[in-house]
Amino acid sequence: MNLNSINTEAEYQTALRLIRELWEAEQATPEALELENLVKIVTEYEEAHFPIEEPDPIEYAKIRMEELGLQHYK
Repeated sequence: MNLNSINTEAEYQTALRLIRELWEAEQATPEALELENLVKIVTEYEEAHFPIEEPDPIEYAKIRMEELGLQHYK
């Protein structure tokens, strides 16, 4: 299936399913080229529909310190 863009949730889900099917494709094959195209259009769709906001730097530092078991001393 050759998708040039993703416009609906159904097309998005189809593209994800196809990516899973093509994931082990040999390089320089039509399947690998289709996989590359699918990854590109899925990425574009996700960036448009599921944007990830940049975290607040201070909150990020606090979370990372907690993950590492570090504490802030006064």
